Amino acid sequence: MFEALKVVGRAFAAWWREWPLLMLLNLAWLALQIPIITGPPATAAMYAMARRVADGELVSPKQAWQSLRDMFRPAWGWGALNAVIVIVLIGNFAAYGARPGWGWSALRLAWGSIATLWFAVNLFYWPFWLAQADRRLVTTLRNALLMFLKAPAFGLTLLLVCAALVLVSVAVTLPFAATLMSWLALIGVLAVDAALRRPDLVEPAAPTEMDAL
Repeated sequence: MFEALKVVGRAFAAWWREWPLLMLLNLAWLALQIPIITGPPATAAMYAMARRVADGELVSPKQAWQSLRDMFRPAWGWGALNAVIVIVLIGNFAAYGARPGWGWSALRLAWGSIATLWFAVNLFYWPFWLAQADRRLVTTLRNALLMFLKAPAFGLTLLLVCAALVLVSVAVTLPFAATLMSWLALIGVLAVDAALRRPDLVEPAAPTEMDAL
């Protein structure tokens, strides 16, 4: 738990060093969600920029644009899978959400747990993707899932912090527009840095080098 909170602290310190540019990139990310087709690549590019900030490297809008172009195809592989899972989850909650009985309650709890786990895995998908030599979708998802299963206190603490940031930001609107995605991305990349220092949390053969785009 304390290690997770240290990750959050380092993320906010890194954000503070580059806050003007990160706020600009965050607003650009939000705008790119509107056309839908640019949404997943914009999210991937935000994580790539967070990776640079965490490494103390130069960050610029030009680099963000290049990352968005370079990551367009892999981002849409991830985005398409997310679209399918979100549709399935929404469909199930819409069909069974109001039905009475313990059986339906148990089913809703199961789907809710799946939705929560999927949100958690997605927080760390792109940081693992950027860290791996093997960037296949299945390998990346497996590593993100293993981090939660093998270090549940670490993963759950980060999940709760990120969920709280989402709820507060949506409630007051402005932080959501100007800061939320950059905060989540920095927490993600720094959490994965911590996980990569513990080989028991990831597949030994997968994350072998840090590739910054």
